[in-house]
Amino acid sequence: MNAEIKRPRIGVLAIQGDYAAHAEALLEAGATPVEVRKREELSDLDGLILPGGESTTILKFLERGHLFDELKQFCSTRPVFGTCAGAILLAREVRNPAQRSLGVLDAVVERNAYGRQIDSSILFSDSKLPGDKLEMVFIRAPRIVETGPDVEVLARRDGRATLVRQGKLMAATFHPELTADRRVHKAFVDLVNAHRASQGGLASQ
Repeated sequence: MNAEIKRPRIGVLAIQGDYAAHAEALLEAGATPVEVRKREELSDLDGLILPGGESTTILKFLERGHLFDELKQFCSTRPVFGTCAGAILLAREVRNPAQRSLGVLDAVVERNAYGRQIDSSILFSDSKLPGDKLEMVFIRAPRIVETGPDVEVLARRDGRATLVRQGKLMAATFHPELTADRRVHKAFVDLVNAHRASQGGLASQ
């Protein structure tokens, strides 16, 4: 009972992408996952994951459901992790082509930078996470072309950042949920727990 209470409640935006795989990864990383489709479902969460998918489609859904402004506010107060399309949504600037974003992560992201879906790839790279090389699955992946001074680069591909952290925000241009390696999700859960501790407990309390 106590162990369950201590687990952070982390939402997964369940619009597109493999949000079920993110939920499974969060469960294995020590969190309680919650699927999120409505703005009222954000209120009692300790953190949130914005999964992959098609960023323009996700953006339209957010605007139609009046979720965009709620998400922007959430990002200013609680930890958020964006993967692939989610990383695009977090960025301060989006290119190729330009589109609206939440503008909370001090990074410039270029869409579809590595080609079409047929050009998807799996790479293993050194990272700042503990353990062996990190498996990175790229599917129509964006590329982080610029980062601000407060953005810590945790992993790279060909010299470009693929996993970054800025305060209580994280972003990855790959899909950590599609591997058996839970270190990326564990890093985010640790970030959420650190934020909860700094706030004196659970977000819902």
